[in-house]
Amino acid sequence: MKSTVRLFTSNSFWIALFCILAAASVTAIFIIANSGAKGKIAKIYSNNELVRTVSLDREDEFTIKSKEGYNIIRIRNGKISVCESDCKNQICVNQGETDNDLIPIVCVPNGLVIRVENGNAKSDYDTEI
Repeated sequence: MKSTVRLFTSNSFWIALFCILAAASVTAIFIIANSGAKGKIAKIYSNNELVRTVSLDREDEFTIKSKEGYNIIRIRNGKISVCESDCKNQICVNQGETDNDLIPIVCVPNGLVIRVENGNAKSDYDTEI
C-alpha cells in the first residue's frame, strides 16, 4: 500500500501521465482533422438553382445554358474557371481560375454562380438542365 501511494506522489509518474495524455490528444486531433472530406467540390448555380456539383479532382469541361445565355466551365489542375461566355462584359471569363472558397465566380448577365467548397462530390450532377 505504501508503494502505491508513493507512486502517485512521485513527479516521474505525473510527467509520464502528462506525456501519454498529450500524445493521445495530438494523435486524436490529427486523426479527426484528416478524417474529414477530401478534395474540393464546386457547386454551380444557374438563376439561384443548384444545377451541378463537380469535383475539382478531375479534368472536365461542360456548358451551362440558361435562358439568358451560356457559360463554358473548365476544370483543370484542381481549379475551376469560366473559359467562355456570351455575356457582354466577360467579367466571369476574366476572373480566371480559382480553387478557394473566398470569392465565387459570378456571371450576373447569365445568372451563373460557382462556389468552391471543401468536401466530396457524391455525384457529378445534382440536377441537369
